[in-house]
Amino acid sequence: MAHKKLLALSACAALVLGVSAGAQEPDSPPLDAIFGEEIDVRVVNVEVVVEDRAGNRVHGLEADDFRIFVDGFPVEVDYFTEILENRAIEASGREAPPAVGGGDSVPTNYVVFVDDDHTLVQFRRPVLRGLADQLDELGARDQVAVVVQSGSRLQMLSPFTVDRQRTREALQQLDTGKGFRGQLGSPSLPTRQAAMARRGPGALGSDVGVGLVRGDDIAAPSPTLSTGSGVISALNDLPGAATARLPGLRIPSLGAEAEVDRNLRELEFSVTAVNSTMQALDVPEGRKALLLLAGDWPRGNFPARGLNIGMRSDREVLDRLIDTANLLGYTIYPIDEQSSEPSMARWGNFRYMARDTGGQAFLAGSNLEALRNANRDTANYYWLGFVPHYRRDDRAHDVQVQVQRSDLRVRSRRGYLDLSRRAEADMDTQGRLLFPGGELTRGEPMLQVEVGAARRTGLRKMLVPVTVYVPIGHFPLVPYQDQFFAKLELRFAVVDRNGQQAPIPLIPINLRGRIRPAPDAVMPYNATLTLRRKPHDLVVTIHDPVSDQTVSTRTRVSFR
Repeated sequence: MAHKKLLALSACAALVLGVSAGAQEPDSPPLDAIFGEEIDVRVVNVEVVVEDRAGNRVHGLEADDFRIFVDGFPVEVDYFTEILENRAIEASGREAPPAVGGGDSVPTNYVVFVDDDHTLVQFRRPVLRGLADQLDELGARDQVAVVVQSGSRLQMLSPFTVDRQRTREALQQLDTGKGFRGQLGSPSLPTRQAAMARRGPGALGSDVGVGLVRGDDIAAPSPTLSTGSGVISALNDLPGAATARLPGLRIPSLGAEAEVDRNLRELEFSVTAVNSTMQALDVPEGRKALLLLAGDWPRGNFPARGLNIGMRSDREVLDRLIDTANLLGYTIYPIDEQSSEPSMARWGNFRYMARDTGGQAFLAGSNLEALRNANRDTANYYWLGFVPHYRRDDRAHDVQVQVQRSDLRVRSRRGYLDLSRRAEADMDTQGRLLFPGGELTRGEPMLQVEVGAARRTGLRKMLVPVTVYVPIGHFPLVPYQDQFFAKLELRFAVVDRNGQQAPIPLIPINLRGRIRPAPDAVMPYNATLTLRRKPHDLVVTIHDPVSDQTVSTRTRVSFR
């Protein structure tokens, strides 16, 4: 049963262009009429491996040999080229996908992502040494970046580079286990052990399953579960409270439920960390491949959010990772640790991620040659592209590729996500939260934010006053009749030391005025955050959806 901490906001705005703040006056034109609609022309890239029945790669096919179906409906193949031994083969009647880049040689850009919190140093060491030994087999233009999730934070050990020695030094940091101690050094391990020792069987500590929700999204209290009678009783203050008898039902203890909830949150954070990495990195031209050394990610069925009615599987959580990879054009190659005990459930999840993004899972002996195998897999394929009709509705769409010959089989990504602009901006804010090194803020002006002294409220919460100085002179304003308009988006994102986050609230700020502000003009915006009394990292962003500009700042919040 999830115990949630609150990200409640009370705010007021003032001095908006010297005229008004917040809601528009009745005679103001709707902002959509001013800003219009952006037309998306982004290409969905589909890298297709074609093999015969013996598993041999098939070459020499043309664009007309392929058919693409989106949600069961055929779409035009707008771009096409064959990649043969990492070189683009010119195709008649079709342009190469824009992501191929210029020149005949098509590089592959590898992101090596290591989840330090869920891997064991001794088990991952042979895999990492295999990666380091195989670096010299990559093409001259192939680049590698190394990112680690450790202590519920992300750290870039090496950016995209062709400098193999720099990549080896980054992998060496994970090999030694000094700075990155693996699962045994995870911040959740002592918390988990201490919590279980405090609770004992069937007891639920109040600090378990810490999460964040917006103040207006607070769910009603969760039902309590009586252990042993086979009765589920709803709390009296719930609407439509009722009691249902379920003969023979084995109801888990509250301690077991807390463990399930913790596992769900750990898996969700790990998926968010990988998604933030893919979103954050500025990838060079060429193909994108994610070598994912995930380790022992939590598996099983987890309670749904809200009243914990119903269940969802770990694969439903992994779908977020798959959707993001397909959206950003990454092929996922999961790599297992060199453990003595195989895990069929974990291997099944690895194959699931690989299958739906067009990659391969490297298990058992193949994990020691993961980079060599991925390099071979990305050397020969067909690169197709199409431009769908974007609706920006956050819907996932099924993609199927067929080849006109029945004796051939294909492997490719199985979908793409029509991500909304709000979701894109939320992902950007999450990336800034999890990447404390400022990888996303280069070249941006720093957002000025003042955090006041936190004060106690309730049993375990604190109120944190925050003043955000919105740089209204930094963003472009749209002239309309005799006024200037802008619509900005304010976001607050927090994470505690255990990696627990909140859904990110979006606060619209609509600006209007008759005088264009000076370039250094700011508008104070006051807000109060309600948080659990634990240290938090706070990221505040201001995003302009019209110009796609963002300014942000990062600070530490704690109760003294």
